[in-house]
Order: sequence, then C-alpha cells, then structure tokens
Amino acid sequence: MSAAVGLAETELTVAPGDEVGCTVRVRNTASVVDHFTLDVVGDAGAWAQVEPPTMNLLPGTEEEARVTFRPPRSATVPAGDLDFGVRVRGREDPDGSVVEEGRVTVLPFVELAAELAPRTSRSRRTGAHQLVVDNTGNTETTVEVLPTDPDLLLGFRVRPAAPVLRPGTATFVKLRVRPKKRFLLGPDRSLPFQVAVTRPETEPITCDGLLVQRAVLPAWSPRVALVAVAVVVAVMALWFAVLKPTVQSTAKEAAQVRTQQLNQDLSEEVAEVRTQASEAAQTAEKAEQAVTGGSASPKPSTPASPTAGTGNGPGGGPGGGPGGTLENADPETAADFRVATNALPTSNGFALSTYRPAARKVLWVTDIVLQNPHGDAGVLQVRRGDTVLLETGLNNFRDLDYHFVQPLKFSADQPVTVAVRCTNPGNTPCTPAAYFAGQLVPVAPATSPSASPGAAR
Repeated sequence: MSAAVGLAETELTVAPGDEVGCTVRVRNTASVVDHFTLDVVGDAGAWAQVEPPTMNLLPGTEEEARVTFRPPRSATVPAGDLDFGVRVRGREDPDGSVVEEGRVTVLPFVELAAELAPRTSRSRRTGAHQLVVDNTGNTETTVEVLPTDPDLLLGFRVRPAAPVLRPGTATFVKLRVRPKKRFLLGPDRSLPFQVAVTRPETEPITCDGLLVQRAVLPAWSPRVALVAVAVVVAVMALWFAVLKPTVQSTAKEAAQVRTQQLNQDLSEEVAEVRTQASEAAQTAEKAEQAVTGGSASPKPSTPASPTAGTGNGPGGGPGGGPGGTLENADPETAADFRVATNALPTSNGFALSTYRPAARKVLWVTDIVLQNPHGDAGVLQVRRGDTVLLETGLNNFRDLDYHFVQPLKFSADQPVTVAVRCTNPGNTPCTPAAYFAGQLVPVAPATSPSASPGAAR
C-alpha cells in the first residue's frame, strides 16, 4: 500500500436538489513518485464528484481533494442513510488501492400532483370520476381526499378516503358524485364541486369538477306521450266507428242462428212429451176400466200440456193424472235446486257439474236462471245427458232466465248437466251457476196385463 487516505468528515447530510462536500487527504507513503486516481464507490457514487480526480505526489508529500454530493430531487433517490467510500488507487501499485468510508444522509421530501378524470360527468343519478394523485417525492406519505360543493347539493363517496402514496407512484381514488334531489323534466343542471388532497402542515391541492344532472325523463318523453295518446284516441275511434258495429252485427247473427236451433230442439222436446202424455193417458184409461169392470164410460185421451210458472199442468192436483207427467203435480212434488261450477281456465274441454234425479223419478224443469256474478269469460252449456239443450257465452250475461211453456224432462239416465269451458285470463277460475225449478214426480208403474171385463164379476 503506497498511499494513506483520510476524510475530514465522515457523516454528511444533504437535501435532494442541494449539495454537500467533504475533504479527503491523500499522502504518498512510497519512496517513488506516484500518480493517484480518486473516485467514489457505493450507492452515492452516481451523484458524487471528486475534484481533482487525479494527483501526482512525491514521496512523503500529501494533497487534498474535494468530494461533492449532489442528490437529484427525484423519487429515484430514497430518503435515508447511504454508505459511500472514497477509493484511491496508485499507478505504481494498482492492487494496493485504499478506500476511506463515510455516510451521507438524504433528507426526505414530498411533492404531490393531482388530476380529476374526467373533469365533467353527465348522469341522472350518479356521476363517476377518478382522482389521480402522483407522489414524485422520495418518501411514503398519507393524504386525505375531501370533496366539497359550495351549494351543498351533492353527496360524495370516496374510496379510499385516506390513500397511502408510495414514492414515485400514481394512486387512483374512485369518486362517486350523487345529487341530493332529482327533477322530472327540464334542462340539464350544472353542479360544480371541488376535491382537495390534504396532508398535515402543507397547502392542499385542489381539483375542480362538474356534474351535469339530467332530468329523470328524457326530453323526448312528452312527445312520445302525445303520440301514444293520439294512437289510443285513433284506436278508440276506429273501434266505435267500424269494429264495434261489425262485432255486434256478427254477434246478433250468431244469436239468431242459435235461437233457431234451440227453438227447433224445444219443438222436438214438446212433441216427444205430448206423445208420452198421450200414451200415459191411454194406459190410465185401460187401468180404470180394469178396476171398474169396464162399466165406466171411457174418457177421451187428452195429451198433457204443462205450463210454466205454477208447475202444475191442466187438471193438476194430487192423483190427477198418470205418474211421470205434470198432470198429477202438486206442491209436495215441487223441486228446485242450484248447480254450482268451478272451472279452471283452459283452451279446450268442459268442466261438468251434474244433478241426477232419484231412480224412478222424472224431473220436469219449467224455469232456468243462469248466474254469472263475477263476469267470467267462456261458454256455459245446459245438457240432458250428453245432449246440449242450451249454450251461451259467459261474456253475454250476469243473470239470464228461461221460462218454458213445455217443461224439459230429465231422469236418472238423462241427468241435468251444467258444462263450463273457462277462458278467464291468468289462473282465475270460472264460477257460474244455474238455478232450476220444476216438479219431481214418480214414474208411472209398468202396466200389468189388464184383466178381462168378466174378471171383475
């Protein structure tokens, strides 16, 4: 080792952007003239300088050099203690270099910048912004984000509200801006606000922002509403002027056709009942002749002719005629009942509710009242067994009554059946009912072989 090195100061402190220096003494301890080179090693070597960097020393002489540290004001130089060394190398003895060590302390500094992106947001409810905070200092710091508006018309949500900023990084803070009151219609409203980035003992950094609040309903909504009203009025006018008369005419034609069919069916029923009444009268006359021994004068055969309203036919009364007709009807045989239904909505098929007379009984119905109190939609049928006697749409009535001059006949083999096909919207069931009134009379007994007139002797 041909040189001795000494530092005048081994502990240095410097602020980024400033400079600090120390003196280094180099002594030639060899017996020959030598050329020495000086430099700084360690983390501080990038921003350190030695003046002069080289020197020639005679044996036993020494010389001083100045070492200067100039750390940049940047996040690349962290705050804290950094060790360094001043290295001296001689040309005569290159392997015998000498390093004198020291320490330089870099002071911390904080330098912030903030930007709001976007500066202006447009929304009916909530505006979305991002606050970008840059820390170009050399130390970590914590800041607080405080949004305010001068008119107190806005609410804010900040995440995170107190971010930790690392040196040399950018931190993104989410900001949601919401107006406290909304309006239905009208022009857009401009609501300004400010966002402050604060830290202790420093001036805050402020960013200006703007929320453009829009109306709840778009500006074109009144025009659309007017067009919709005009369309509704046009449709109603078309309905009353064209469609409704056509529908009513079609319904009347359908009703007339159905009425003709019902009248034809009723005529056939009347003819059948009259035939049965005539046969019953003849049977009764033969029975009477058999009992009296043929002495009574025969009565003319008169067909039964039941009438509506009273439930009693001509000549009615207890025992006034053969069984199974209204000629022997009396108050004790009067009958009325109600058939209720409960049909679920369906596109096809009927739900059936049946009333079946007792065995060896005949039911003569003179009055039918159809009831639809809930205004159900669909079709209702009154059947005798599988034969449809009446059919009508539920939409056409709430209460509908029928009175028959010629009563309708039902028996245990051909019971009263009310069939309903429900077309209500959704799952609402149909609950119409039918009320029936008439007479329930016994069937005439089977006639035994009549005795000869001489048998009664």
